[in-house]
Amino acid sequence: MRTSRRPGEEQHVEDADRLPKHAPDQVSELDPYDHVSTGKYATYYVDHRMEGLRDYAGWDLKTLATMPFMVWVRRMEIDLLRPARGDQEITITSYLREFRGPDAIIECAMVDAAGADVSRCLMTVAHVDKQTRRATDWPPELMAVFFEDQTA
Repeated sequence: MRTSRRPGEEQHVEDADRLPKHAPDQVSELDPYDHVSTGKYATYYVDHRMEGLRDYAGWDLKTLATMPFMVWVRRMEIDLLRPARGDQEITITSYLREFRGPDAIIECAMVDAAGADVSRCLMTVAHVDKQTRRATDWPPELMAVFFEDQTA
């Protein structure tokens, strides 16, 4: 998934695995040196994945509330490679690398307009049963949602 939008711009989809993301444009997102605050990177990555679930799997917040499971970010490792600055257009891409029992392992990247790496993230998202509130293996029918049919 990849997201990229600027204030006032229409959001566009480049392909089924990518969604656009915006330039940091709020003062609260920046430190005194015009860099994106460290904690905002996690927010950007989680927002990106949730937008992807909504746009590609049809799992908006209303739909997720009716499902018998939850998706829970269990772990994030973020490498900050170079600063992202205010009003700098950034693009976030991600893909589901693999399932390991209850965990979906997702690789994410943030790049600037020139395609240079700004940040990388490895995110672990757990499948959690709502009744027991315990992590459970991803069911095959849910795993299939994340992979395109290569036979079509």
